[in-house]
Amino acid sequence: MDEFELVADEFTEADQENLVGFSCGDSLSGRFCTEWISGSGVVDSLKRKTKVWIYRNQTGNVVGYSSVAFVQWRWPLPDGDYTTVLYIPMVGIDLRYHGQPREKEWRYSHQIMNHLIFSCHQLNRERKHPVEWLTLKVSPDNAGAIRLYNQFDFELIENIEQNHGLRVMKHRLAE
Repeated sequence: MDEFELVADEFTEADQENLVGFSCGDSLSGRFCTEWISGSGVVDSLKRKTKVWIYRNQTGNVVGYSSVAFVQWRWPLPDGDYTTVLYIPMVGIDLRYHGQPREKEWRYSHQIMNHLIFSCHQLNRERKHPVEWLTLKVSPDNAGAIRLYNQFDFELIENIEQNHGLRVMKHRLAE
C-alpha cells in the first residue's frame, strides 16, 4: 500500500467523534460541507439510505468524505418526468489536505472521486433498472470543484440553477 493511498470506510454516526478539527474551509461551501458531516445533515441522510464514506490516510487521519443516494428528480431538468438518478449530496476534503499530495495520480480529491464513481457504478449494477445519470450540485463560485468534476466527465447543465444559485452537473453512468 502506497503511503498516500486512502482507505474508504462506510461512515457511521460514531465516526463523528473523529471529526474534531475537520474543516473544509471558510468559504460558504466549505462551511456547509463541514457542518453537514459534523452535524445532523449526515445523520438525516443516513436515515434516508444515503451511502456515506469517510476516507483516512495511512496514519488514520480523516482526509475527507463522500456520499451518494438514489433520488427522484424531474429529468430532464427542469420539468421532465420524475425519474430516479444517483445524486451526490456532499463531497468534502479537509482544508489541510487540499491539493495533496502533489503527485496528481495520488491526489486525495482524485482518489475520493475515483472511489465514489466506482461505487456508483457498483450500486447501479445491483439495481433491476439501472439509472442513466449521476448528478451533483455545485456553487458557481467553486471553480476548483467544477474543474475537478470536469476531470471526471461531469458537465454543467446549461441554464439550470437550483436553490441558492447552485448549478447542476451530470455524469452519464449507463453504457
